[in-house]
Amino acid sequence: MKIKIIVAFLLFLNQTYSIHAQQDKHYSLFNESQLNINPASAGFFEDHLRLATGYRSQWLSVSAEPYRTITASADWRMLDETYTGEANFLGAGITFFNDAAGVSNYTTNIIAVPISYAIQIGEADHIAFGIQPAFFQRTITGDNLTWDNQWTGSSFNQEIGHNEDFFSNNMTIIKFDMAAGIYWQKRFSRDKKINLGIAGEHLTKQIVSVFGAEDKLFRKLTLHGQGEFGNEYTNITFMPGFYGFIQGPNKALTLGSNFRFQLKGASRSTAYFDNVKLNIGGYFRIGDALIANAILELSKFSIGASYDINVSSLNTASNSIGAMEFFLRYRFVFGDQNLRHNRIQK
Repeated sequence: MKIKIIVAFLLFLNQTYSIHAQQDKHYSLFNESQLNINPASAGFFEDHLRLATGYRSQWLSVSAEPYRTITASADWRMLDETYTGEANFLGAGITFFNDAAGVSNYTTNIIAVPISYAIQIGEADHIAFGIQPAFFQRTITGDNLTWDNQWTGSSFNQEIGHNEDFFSNNMTIIKFDMAAGIYWQKRFSRDKKINLGIAGEHLTKQIVSVFGAEDKLFRKLTLHGQGEFGNEYTNITFMPGFYGFIQGPNKALTLGSNFRFQLKGASRSTAYFDNVKLNIGGYFRIGDALIANAILELSKFSIGASYDINVSSLNTASNSIGAMEFFLRYRFVFGDQNLRHNRIQK
């Protein structure tokens, strides 16, 4: 049946990265989502607690029910006794990922707990090792599907029996998931640092088919990195970055850079941080899309957005409209904020 073919194609689309579906975790703002791609990055920020949330919408011009992704995360830094960010420390967090696509409401939910331990290997040089246990759920809902025998000549009538009993019930699968990663960060000065990470996801290679087949989720290898290169004589910081993964037969590589403009500097005499920075940049996901983004940093609060311009052969259907992505983030500091402020300014 033609409808069955369409449903099968949508399910295939949801599970195939070679055509850049996002039923597995997929980000354009990857430098702002490191906790979601590498558990070893937990706790790598200047304060003590970080809260973030994100939203992504994809294939708006292709489907009446576009793909939608919601994420939320929290991570914190512990056992940093020197309060300088240069000693060994423990990072931990919790992340939530929800993705839904199509009229079948093909949904993926993931709840994960990243844990990392960072070891000081230089004056301002850390290497961290992380693990991430998680629960992974997928669900298909057949209530909104329509079938060819329900076509009345002008519309679909869902009151007509479709005799597709297989799709009459909601189908769900829940599995344990595991990820691990390594993350390295080196700070050369207050204005220069780099980070590199490697992570393995879906190490349990869990079965993901809701149809009872023995289809297993491919293990995923991720590589990512970013640099920040500024100097005291200019308000511009060059921030090149990359993100790539291999997952079974599928792979992707994104390259590009942001430029950070400091619109207002922080106070150097008090603990009041009033930095105002604007990041603007572009990336290229090779063979797929151009990505433009903008991020506004207001002291400890950050807000950002990106837009994908599809340049692959899919642009015939997408009209070059790929995805929109947004995020919000806030960092908290506890204790003697003035001490931390003075340390960071060195």
